[in-house]
Amino acid sequence: MDENVFLSEFYKMLAPVDAWDGEANSIKEIFEGRLAKHGITQNQAEKILNMQKRTLEGILDGSAKRVDVINLLKLGQFLGLETNALFKLFLSDMPADMVGELEDAKKKSYILSNFDIKNLAKSGFLSSKTDFEEIEKRIVTFFGLKSIFHYSNKQIIPAFSKTKKNESALMREFWVRSAYAHFESLKNPNTYNRSQLVDLIGKIRPYTMNVAGGLRTVTQALYNIGVTVIYQPHLQNTQVRGATFVIGEKPCIVLTDLNNNYATVWFALLHELHHVLYDYDEIRENIFHLTGEPDLFLLQEDKADEFARGYLLPNDRAKFVYKYINNQLVVNNFAKENQIHACFIYNFYCWDMKAAGKGDYWAKFNNLIRSADLKLALKDINIDPFDKERVEDTVQYLKENIFNI
Repeated sequence: MDENVFLSEFYKMLAPVDAWDGEANSIKEIFEGRLAKHGITQNQAEKILNMQKRTLEGILDGSAKRVDVINLLKLGQFLGLETNALFKLFLSDMPADMVGELEDAKKKSYILSNFDIKNLAKSGFLSSKTDFEEIEKRIVTFFGLKSIFHYSNKQIIPAFSKTKKNESALMREFWVRSAYAHFESLKNPNTYNRSQLVDLIGKIRPYTMNVAGGLRTVTQALYNIGVTVIYQPHLQNTQVRGATFVIGEKPCIVLTDLNNNYATVWFALLHELHHVLYDYDEIRENIFHLTGEPDLFLLQEDKADEFARGYLLPNDRAKFVYKYINNQLVVNNFAKENQIHACFIYNFYCWDMKAAGKGDYWAKFNNLIRSADLKLALKDINIDPFDKERVEDTVQYLKENIFNI
């Protein structure tokens, strides 16, 4: 029989009946077994595969610096190997330097798919946008991961889709995972008691007048009844102004500085406390809820806003004091009588006038709105975690200086 006809007929009869049984240790071993079983030479195999001797041997002995994937797949079919088995064996035969290159490429691809490098650098979390070794080290150290690939391993946050994410989604996920890591590490030892929270909320308002220490005091009191509150700055490309988590059957709240406004931070706290009181079960099921971002779980944000607004400045009191909005002395006295900081009145006035189409007064009252120094209010709990090397560094500070553990 003509050799070419023989080879053609032989190739047709080859089928994956001799598929890898997992016992052979290398592609070369399987290849040699294939030749022996069918009584053909390597030269004949090269013709069957339409592959040069040097190319084939480069794959078989792992000496090839670069391998054409088509040639590899052709060899896999000749050997009756499933694709996954083929690649598993091929990678096990690769020299260490080539394996390292593939691993490096895999890490870079993972980082680009799971992190918004540009905006993390703008936010100050990363110091480089191009040094992937440094980027990987920063992320792994911060979260305390064994590997960069462990970042998304925990399927504890069902809201995060595995499909391709845009920049905003990547930053939002990073913000949430950071907050979750802090709460998980803090492990508030106190039992959450809803009735105690209801009682405590009724006592919060006067502390809004104490810019220097009020927020810290309320944070400590909430911690003692099982509600953990931390601060985490907003990140580029996110609009989160607050968040509520339920971790280990305990509510956790994150405050942020989206608008850099003292009144807004307190409003966010009351808003999130409403979610704790009335949306606990839904949040526990979904792990977290973000305020200021698209509502993924259809929680009633309007009711939470109404609660916070009514608690701080009910509508009837607002209508009364708005008549004297240009009289600073009257506004200050009214605020004192109602146990809130005067900046709340100016802040709500601007919001209400804007919403009613009666004008934009933000510039006019900006100095009075900013009269309460947010930096001063946050000076004890404003432990920017994104400035720290590790989540544990922030947690240790909070335990020792805020929660007195």
